[in-house]
Amino acid sequence: MVIVKLKIRESKEGFQVDLTARELYIETEGYLPPLPPKLETSFNNWQLAYRDIDAVRSVFTSTQVRLTPKNIINHSSAEYTTSVKDSLNQWLNSGDSKWLPVRDRLIAIAQQLHHRNEEIRVIIDAKDVKLRRLPWQEWNLFEEHYPQVEIALSAAKNTFKQTKYALPQSSKIRVLVAVGRSDGINTQEDLEVIKELEQHGAEVVCLIQPNRKQLCEALWDERGYHIFIFTGHSGSQENGHIGWIELNDTDSLSIEEFKEALKQAINKGLQLAIFNSCDGLGLASQLAQLHLSRCIVMREPVPDKVAVEFLKYFFQEFTRNQSLSTALNKARKRLEHFNLDYPGAIWLPTICIAPNIKSLTWQSLNAENTPQPVITEKQDESKPNTNKKFNLLASFGVIGLVISFSVVIVNNLFSESSKKALVNDSPVTTENKKLQFNSINVPSGKFRYGGSTTWAPITQLFHKKINQVYPQFQLEYRQRQKEAPGTGTGVQMLLNKEIDFSLSSRNLTTNEREEAKKRGFNLKKVPIAIDAIAVAVNHNLNIDELTLKELEGIYTGEIRNWQELGGPNLLIKPYSRSQKAGGTVEFFYGNVLRGENFSNSLENVRDTTQGIRKVSQNPGGIYYGSASEIVNQCSVKAVKLGNTKDNMIAPYKQPLISPPDCKQKPNQVDIDKLSSNDEYPITRTLYIIYKHSSINPDPDLKEDFKLAQAKKAVEAYTKLIKTDEGKQLIKEAGFLPVN
Repeated sequence: MVIVKLKIRESKEGFQVDLTARELYIETEGYLPPLPPKLETSFNNWQLAYRDIDAVRSVFTSTQVRLTPKNIINHSSAEYTTSVKDSLNQWLNSGDSKWLPVRDRLIAIAQQLHHRNEEIRVIIDAKDVKLRRLPWQEWNLFEEHYPQVEIALSAAKNTFKQTKYALPQSSKIRVLVAVGRSDGINTQEDLEVIKELEQHGAEVVCLIQPNRKQLCEALWDERGYHIFIFTGHSGSQENGHIGWIELNDTDSLSIEEFKEALKQAINKGLQLAIFNSCDGLGLASQLAQLHLSRCIVMREPVPDKVAVEFLKYFFQEFTRNQSLSTALNKARKRLEHFNLDYPGAIWLPTICIAPNIKSLTWQSLNAENTPQPVITEKQDESKPNTNKKFNLLASFGVIGLVISFSVVIVNNLFSESSKKALVNDSPVTTENKKLQFNSINVPSGKFRYGGSTTWAPITQLFHKKINQVYPQFQLEYRQRQKEAPGTGTGVQMLLNKEIDFSLSSRNLTTNEREEAKKRGFNLKKVPIAIDAIAVAVNHNLNIDELTLKELEGIYTGEIRNWQELGGPNLLIKPYSRSQKAGGTVEFFYGNVLRGENFSNSLENVRDTTQGIRKVSQNPGGIYYGSASEIVNQCSVKAVKLGNTKDNMIAPYKQPLISPPDCKQKPNQVDIDKLSSNDEYPITRTLYIIYKHSSINPDPDLKEDFKLAQAKKAVEAYTKLIKTDEGKQLIKEAGFLPVN
């Protein structure tokens, strides 16, 4: 599985964009210009014109429901459709120098993956409904470099690793269909399409205009359902966060009003929800909060004919064992003929999906089915296929572009800078033959390093081994006296020539890269290990687990007493290292707090040692840090973490050893839980960062001697740590080596 995330947050310069491809060891940061007024205007004009079509206007303005064609009037909606495409591409193809690294890396990733027989998943994770409504599939970079890829929206609350639920215990694929209030629309055609699934071995349970009790009782069915489909009237608030369905003439309810029944269905194995009804972004937002990993909705009010045709085409493809994304992509494109009557109709069907969830096929819904080959679409032999190398089969591979506040991507030309981008951040690799620890050519001398304190358990073991085998290779840790040690401080020291290389617990920022270039050199990062973030509480506190939502609430100040979480009536005292110096804090702030401010009750500590001491002395204390530094501590207790209460994962090898026994036998990090295929919810990559090359050096001058020596030292250091012996030491320290 290959997951590429494009995460975008609002910043003073527009949007900060973090592009990561963990399995490819790629991380790139850039800045996208603010959303252009021209794009907002053109989209609003299209939306108003689309909703002003006779078939739309007469129904939508009063009840926001699925539309029944009357006299179709095209207005100027087609013109606005073109305007939206043009404005979108002008924005995403920006030549801004701070955006180019992300754009070029995105293209480079496509080039790198074109030989792989994998599905590509592109995910836009945007909180702003304006961004979620944009037709990202119209960006010409996607059309050229990712032609067979369906552009999905992220199930925003599920951006951590997936929650796993067993499939329903049934010999057939179970489908629950709720036909809601349907005056003025032909839901009978929808029902006929769905009933055809019985020919593919499905069991279809139909509820015709049920009341609340009937719907909830069906969702509570002990046997569970694989797929839930709603067809009828529905709508969403303008903010795109709250949606509702209309069950009958009297019952209209939001997801919140039957969330417990939905939770039960999800816990029993519900894999997919389809709302073949109007304006479903609000429904998708609420379903994400319940940790439903996949749902299909309509972005805008949907004409009746479009809804029926989409459902028919989608299940035709899905039951042929195409992946969910591929089936939706083909079904959506087959709606193209509706663009004449309803310009932009091809934009309506939308998949919302958790980034890390596995690919879903019809056959995979039922483990008892005999495996079927994926049926691929044959290429028209009469036409050259310039994009054949991107016509990837549905497998487990995924590319996800995750955008957390707004979004963006870029140019359709594979520039020379994108080729360089692919090389510059690729991991240092050794020769094909395995290198032995005692066979590396290392320079003699004293070399300075600094940076992340998360690395301490690794360097303690690793440097001891180096001293034994290579006593001439001397390493000295440096830190500034008046600043807290950490990744940020280490990078600044590297830029200021105070050290020869830096250890990091996060990716380089764009500002750091730009600052390096101003000083005449490029920085390179090498991924070394995967680390888990663990959370420590006082060992006497009767709290053993926390959801990520609860952890977020504690550190933002929404939750202030342990009693709110089932513990004692005790004030919560959160501790953290300074956000300025630590990569761990920056990671926690971006991935757990999602950019929200820390609580005003937060107390900063200098390092993890002080943080653990504070928690051990304060019955209500809580602290987070590297699992390698927390799990083995006997004075505090590491808690289990998870997306939901039903899926708590311990960072330690179970069972937990409590005081006083843990003094003789400390708890150990369960590194098997840190792989990308497992579900521990908070992990990050550790890097070695160094000056890689000078920018525009004088060809007649030799490379700066100190820079050349430092480069030799860090390359030898990297080769040593990537040997089998080095990887074993990483594991002993409580981390997962990066291969």
